[in-house]
Amino acid sequence: MTVQENWKRIVYLMCAIQIGSGIAMIGVLAFLPLYLGELGIHDSGEAAFWAGLISGVTPFMIAFSAPFWSVQSAKRGPKTVMTIVLVTVMLTVFLCGVATAPWQILVLRIFQGLFGGFVPIGLSVVTMVTPEEETSRMLGYFQAALVMGIMFGPLLGGLVADTFGYRMPFLFFGVLSVLCLIGTRLYMPDIRIKTEEKKESAWKELKYFAGIPLIRIMIILQFLCNFGITGIGPVLPLYIRDMIGGNSDMIATIVGIIIFLAGGVSALCSLSVGNVTAHVPMKKLLIGSIFFAGFTFIMQYLMPNIWGLGFFRAATGFGMGFIMPIANTYIAQSVPADKRSIVFGVVSGVSLIGNVAGPVCSGFLAMALGFASVFWLTAFAFFAAGASVWLHLRTHPA
Repeated sequence: MTVQENWKRIVYLMCAIQIGSGIAMIGVLAFLPLYLGELGIHDSGEAAFWAGLISGVTPFMIAFSAPFWSVQSAKRGPKTVMTIVLVTVMLTVFLCGVATAPWQILVLRIFQGLFGGFVPIGLSVVTMVTPEEETSRMLGYFQAALVMGIMFGPLLGGLVADTFGYRMPFLFFGVLSVLCLIGTRLYMPDIRIKTEEKKESAWKELKYFAGIPLIRIMIILQFLCNFGITGIGPVLPLYIRDMIGGNSDMIATIVGIIIFLAGGVSALCSLSVGNVTAHVPMKKLLIGSIFFAGFTFIMQYLMPNIWGLGFFRAATGFGMGFIMPIANTYIAQSVPADKRSIVFGVVSGVSLIGNVAGPVCSGFLAMALGFASVFWLTAFAFFAAGASVWLHLRTHPA
């Protein structure tokens, strides 16, 4: 079977690997600040700072390495590069489970980020093998897979942590990485991306894509949304612990359930984005989703109990489920097919800096000003993103 005849199976394989690798890399969010307590960090402010730093360093390294791995994917084929990525994830996850100090986890997460640029590779494969008329729907599927990794990772990580201890989830994540690696080696075909012979430097590629107004605003959007959504992660377990009095031995599980609910709603919305945009203009849906997501973070902070927090956290997923696939569709439509592998590497690299700034800033804010400041900063990031997109699309219709 040719790639053209078998494109759906390739897309579904990319989605499955994205779910597995996402669980392995994101699952730690449900219990990381609590695990740090086992490593000797008992002050909540200090734990939030370390959790923010550890959470942020991986996307920081991905931001720098993603363009490189995207170029390597174009040269050597996605299968080879994905193998390197998954081997690194597997090794670093296993080693995190035997760490004895926070700095060791920090170093391992640095290596995880250096070799962890799977998302832009997956995006490029999906857009490369998918027929043009199916691009929006398949990107919705891939976004749903990304969200499902975020959704199931903390849930499974929290359950395993509360049941077997904070080190056991890393063993589980490592085994899952092995399964993803086996799936890649057995079922991923050798795909070669047709590119122009001339070589362009990463800086020239960045300038080229930044010169396209629609791509430029989508980079700003993804940066601000990533900044907002990841900033809550490091402080959520500590905030919930304070909300319920700190006496529960199921805190990690509760965090996992809340993240699971938000991810579930987001995944459903991402899966339906193709059908929704057939009736609602992408521009209106995108702008409305951004402002709605910002509003839900304000409501999360105002809720007096865990039920209200969980409800509005799930409501956040409604907005997020539409934002990313629509942004990626705009990006894919703005460049030729042979440039998509590179553009997603560059865009992911720049926008993922938001994944760095979010956790680090929230860790500092939580330590200096308390948890409330983190929720308000997150809402502001989404409102700023919505305003930026609205102003741009008003003067530069897509």
